[in-house]
Amino acid sequence: MKLGYKSIGVLVGLFIVSCGNSSSEKLAASKAKKKEKTEIITATTVDEPKDSIYIDSFFTDIALTIGGFENNFAKKRKLVSTYPATVTAQFTGFTKSKMLPISNWVKENKMIPENYTCNTLFYPLAGADFVYADAFFSNVKNYILVGLEKPGYLPNYEQLSNTDLQSYLNQIFNSLDISMKSGFFRTKSMAVQFNQKTVNGTLHSLLFYLARRGNKIRKIRHFILKENAVLKYTSGTEGMFSPGLDIEFLTADNKVKNLYYYNTDLSDENVKIDNFFNWVSSFGEHHTMLKAASYLNSRDYFSKTRNYILKSSNMVVQDDSGIPYKYFNDGKWDVKLYGGYKKVIPLFSSRIQPDMVRAYSDSTKLTSKNLPFRIGYNVAVGETNLQVLYKKK
Repeated sequence: MKLGYKSIGVLVGLFIVSCGNSSSEKLAASKAKKKEKTEIITATTVDEPKDSIYIDSFFTDIALTIGGFENNFAKKRKLVSTYPATVTAQFTGFTKSKMLPISNWVKENKMIPENYTCNTLFYPLAGADFVYADAFFSNVKNYILVGLEKPGYLPNYEQLSNTDLQSYLNQIFNSLDISMKSGFFRTKSMAVQFNQKTVNGTLHSLLFYLARRGNKIRKIRHFILKENAVLKYTSGTEGMFSPGLDIEFLTADNKVKNLYYYNTDLSDENVKIDNFFNWVSSFGEHHTMLKAASYLNSRDYFSKTRNYILKSSNMVVQDDSGIPYKYFNDGKWDVKLYGGYKKVIPLFSSRIQPDMVRAYSDSTKLTSKNLPFRIGYNVAVGETNLQVLYKKK
């Protein structure tokens, strides 16, 4: 894929040459074009690296540049700006106030018991929110994030002036500013911020969070889901506009993991939703996370997604915007309630759950009032809540 992005300008040049009058020039251009096409395909379907600590230096440098770190790409471009200092200052505060409290709480409360450990997290309605997924579930190997926003693709950086490159970086950081302050993405904002000429999807923000969490990039590949939940990697123009994104990365402790992002509608109207769920199930047992989920799982037209989560998840971690409390009162779940719950924000006033209000008021059902971090919409009304739900084995 890296070679494919860099080769767009070359392909255009080859097309111009092929329009000359000389038949020998046409033949040479044709051979060169065929060779270039082969290189693009090879670059996007490389074999699994034999070295487990292999990284792609170009993709890693791009992620580090987006994340505000020094690297060879930034040095080569002689980028001089306040961007690294600004990003580092804000993300350091974000980590201290939000990420570290979550990670410490997960460990102290042993949120994931040994007999519930698995390799995959399913995170519907996530958008580009890898950072919270990683804070709660740093133990998994596969992260499956889903959103309405397109994955996007990387621009041809060689065609960007330093001014354009700086604008590109600022657009990415600005798109994350609200989420780092409030703890969630706003759908309407993402529809605009992730639909720019260069910041054209979630990929750029995902690379930001991957870099800031200490990861290095091994592969970036796009894919589609064919019938029978078969994943097919794509390349060229098809790859740029495919709904699936697979970022293979190396953690700071040299573990190879995959971050999958898939652009799809999770409502019942999506006729291909069962095929998507079959693909998620192909990963085996998984956890599910729901945060700032617009209360969609309480709607009738979200029954397929809700039912799939209830059927397939070995545990669910959510705030009150996830699946309504009543669906976990069928005797099949062990329920743990944390924080406080008495109200919801005015925008979702009709989504208040009286049965969960009563449960939070019952000392025999409330696990702990203490929740040392803020999460979800209710932060705006001075509350924060979390439900951790384990399917009985």
